[in-house]
Amino acid sequence: MAQLTDQLEVYCQPIYAVRSLQEYTVKDYEILLRHRGGRPLETHEIIALTGNRRTRHELREWLLANLAILAQTRPEIMVNVNLDPWQFKYQDVWRYLTALRRTISNVSIEITERNNFQAEDTAQFASLLARIQDHGFRISLDDVGSGYNSLQTVINNSPYLDRIKFSLLIFQNRDHLNMLHFAHAWYELASSRELELVVEGMEDRLTAQQLVKRGCTLQQGFLWQRPMPLKKLLERK
Repeated sequence: MAQLTDQLEVYCQPIYAVRSLQEYTVKDYEILLRHRGGRPLETHEIIALTGNRRTRHELREWLLANLAILAQTRPEIMVNVNLDPWQFKYQDVWRYLTALRRTISNVSIEITERNNFQAEDTAQFASLLARIQDHGFRISLDDVGSGYNSLQTVINNSPYLDRIKFSLLIFQNRDHLNMLHFAHAWYELASSRELELVVEGMEDRLTAQQLVKRGCTLQQGFLWQRPMPLKKLLERK
């Protein structure tokens, strides 16, 4: 495992609160697990890393050590840690969440989308979110409108949520106006349920400006900042 973690690195990507193209500030950071050099891990690689209990434990201890450095060096930073719903089938994940809560106080859990689910998952998913909430975490849903994180999932589970994230990447090479309408519709839904909306996949200034005018002021994407190694973030202080 030591050799494996030598090949991995913790990356961070900021989420910005944007008032204008000239006025914006970092609201918090999403924590990403990457290969050294920045290449994202594929789904099958993540499954391989977390499928064995010993490997899960050692990987999580390594992640906690990195997050402890972040918490000690930049205690004001709010961080978002990604977990896929299937990972919660392992009971040791809950021990990890307890350790995570002790390690860093400003932390939320971001639930990634998944593409296949069983009919009974609807009730189980609500119970899962309630249990995460009981552990004291804020909760966000990633990639709403994709996979399991559908409109109905948001509506059914909004009491447990603090934030939803909508990606523009699915609109690449498609009608720009429809993209703006979809983003604004998600903003309206989020506002009606007192949730934050983060628009992901922001890549150009015109879209960023147009979405700010429609109320979508929390933005994330290469326009604002590419993911950076944690060590570089810590060097910025």
